[in-house]
Amino acid sequence: MSFWHDAIERLEIILAHSGCEDGIVTLGVNCDADACQYPKGTCMEGRFGGQSGQFITDEPIRANTRISFMFGAPLANPKQRGAAGAIINTVSAFLCLSRRLRPCTPDSYGPCLAELSREVAGKKVYLVGSMPVLERALAEQIVDSPEAADILLVGGDGMTSDAGVACIDEYREKKRTIFLGPSASGVSGLINLEHWCPYGR
Repeated sequence: MSFWHDAIERLEIILAHSGCEDGIVTLGVNCDADACQYPKGTCMEGRFGGQSGQFITDEPIRANTRISFMFGAPLANPKQRGAAGAIINTVSAFLCLSRRLRPCTPDSYGPCLAELSREVAGKKVYLVGSMPVLERALAEQIVDSPEAADILLVGGDGMTSDAGVACIDEYREKKRTIFLGPSASGVSGLINLEHWCPYGR
């Protein structure tokens, strides 16, 4: 069982007998959307009940799918996990389960990065996922393995790759793990993971 399954099980309990579990989420790609500066990838956007949620991924899909597709699903590859992330964020927006499900605007990039840099100052950091901005900004603090780190910083593709999921599951109870940006908002809210998105909307 991964952190994904923990979050989905929690959402399944919340939605039980509401009728929402049979609702259809429309997944698509929004190339014009504002994007968080940290994760690398494309904005996959879900829509449900007049609300939307995003997930940044290298493997976006376009589909209409029931929310319940996730319940009990193995989520065996990055594409399925990314779709689950977009669905969770979309449903979280509809049910008001989480705040800051949309990214900040570019004028907030500088302040956000400065605050995050202060938050992890003096600590060894391991990046779970590809995050070029942080690779540059935290270059002197970044270590090559999670074992050597004080803090794990998790981006969108870090949440979906096989290696990223294994790393998160191994260390989330052992080391401080911070999930970055709107992609992580829904999952973080459902299972109480530390989430960083001070300027998200």
